[in-house]
Amino acid sequence: MMFTSGLFQRKRLITEQQEELLNELRGLIMRLRAAFERFGADTDPSDVRTLNDILEHLDELFLIVVAGEFNAGKSSFLNALLGTQVLPEGVTPTTDTITLLQYGEEVASELRTNGLRVHTYPAEVLRQLNIVDTPGTNAVIRQHEQLTREFIPRADIVLFATSADRPFTESERNFLAIIKEWGKKIVIILNKIDILSPPELEQVLSFIRENARDLLGITPDIFPVSAREALRSRSTGGEEGEELWANSRFSAVEEYVVDHLDEEMRVRLKLLSPLGVAQRLSSKYLQATEGLLETLREDLVTIENIEQQMTLYREDLKNDVQYYLNEIDVIMRDLVDRGDYFFEEHIRISRLRDLMRGDLLRSAFEREVVGNVSEQIDQKMHTLIDWMVEKNLRLQQSNDEYIKRRASQHSNKIIGSVGGNFDYNRRTMLETVGRAASEVVASYDKEIESQLLADDVRASVAATALAEVGAVGLGTLLVALFHTALLDVTGIMAATLVAAGGFALLPAKRRQAKKALRERVGVLREQLRNSVMTQFEREVERSVNQVHERNAPFTRFVRSQRGQLSDLQQGFADIDAGLERLRKEIG
Repeated sequence: MMFTSGLFQRKRLITEQQEELLNELRGLIMRLRAAFERFGADTDPSDVRTLNDILEHLDELFLIVVAGEFNAGKSSFLNALLGTQVLPEGVTPTTDTITLLQYGEEVASELRTNGLRVHTYPAEVLRQLNIVDTPGTNAVIRQHEQLTREFIPRADIVLFATSADRPFTESERNFLAIIKEWGKKIVIILNKIDILSPPELEQVLSFIRENARDLLGITPDIFPVSAREALRSRSTGGEEGEELWANSRFSAVEEYVVDHLDEEMRVRLKLLSPLGVAQRLSSKYLQATEGLLETLREDLVTIENIEQQMTLYREDLKNDVQYYLNEIDVIMRDLVDRGDYFFEEHIRISRLRDLMRGDLLRSAFEREVVGNVSEQIDQKMHTLIDWMVEKNLRLQQSNDEYIKRRASQHSNKIIGSVGGNFDYNRRTMLETVGRAASEVVASYDKEIESQLLADDVRASVAATALAEVGAVGLGTLLVALFHTALLDVTGIMAATLVAAGGFALLPAKRRQAKKALRERVGVLREQLRNSVMTQFEREVERSVNQVHERNAPFTRFVRSQRGQLSDLQQGFADIDAGLERLRKEIG
């Protein structure tokens, strides 16, 4: 009747195939631990501890964890299993720590610094396996529940005790759901069946089967027992003891432990238990990594959208600068047309006296040809400059608003605390970029920017035309060049006519003056266009670089994280696939 005989007397054996599977599992868990290290500060420390625990316990004895509410009779069940009063029993929570039962020649109890009580006892069953008694999941001291939950991942099989007077309570269902997440083998012990009639027992068993199937997806093994009667039978002899033993229905539990949990099954569960934990963790971090990558993909879209805005910014400036320069070309063509008309009217025999008076001719040229070209060109250039400054301001504002919107969108897809450091760094980067953009916009003075840009353009044109800029406008610069380069032509022409008396040369001189005007205006037009385009290209690059510099920390963060997380994603996916393949091999 005592279960100290049977397969527990055998030596612990493990086949070569099982040894290979064990080594492969150990290798996959070590790869997962290395992946956790690469995941860095975003790794949940409790997950690292869990992984280290299951790696450490791979070579230890088979571990049975007994869990349930404090009044489910866990301690009395274990006492009946061990055949004597090893653990205290009572109607109040008697197990205030996690107790690890191990084989020992002497009865001893030691409370370790980590809150774990190690209890040794000379029971033969403990030579082949270890048993853990946990605090009740509904204990008054809530830290007990946390201790129990942290110990579940180490279990090879969980015997979940529920009481016949309060079967399958809401708190028990919640706790079983946690065990299910770890992929543990669960066996339900229905204790205290001595308080039920046979019809009541069938009703309770039906209730537990239905709820367990709905919760776990499978119908677990359920053993109805009376631990109290089983324990009494061990100390009662004769027919009364046999009757108590039969009524306790405890023999089914012994047969399960001896026959079902034989060496082969224990090795299989010993492999499946840590494998389930590793699968849960690898799936968790694979999902978390994919969530982080999705956030980064959205961030990359943000960066690409900003780049597209800057591309459009360049195209707009190129097109609109061309438009304004074309308007200046019209001013210059009108000047050439007026010059042609002026030369036709003034370089003729009837105007010989005026031709001989150079000052009068220059005055007429300035009045009739040059006119207000200075003001016209200055006005067009300032309109262009103001537009350029406005476009630059809008670029900065767009970047500012876009980054701020992105900073307000947080990574709510991330699981639990995983990714917290990533989210913090990302938010900090975005806020830094947004703050820098806001400061630029806030300090932007359009009048000052316009004046600085106008001075740069004027200096560029003046340097190209080899003229002094002084305090004159762009148009005035050109007019000054017209005077020096064009009116001298008329003066030289008049002097030639007087000296040679060659009135027949007037048509040729008229054509020469027109040609000289066109050539000089053409040269000045190209100089102006090239200088303005060069200056505005510099301004475009300055604006774009300003945005790039502000966004650079965030851009570098996104791209570096994407590379690291892509590698991690592949690593977690490979580990997950390896664990699944190993599960199929174990069967």
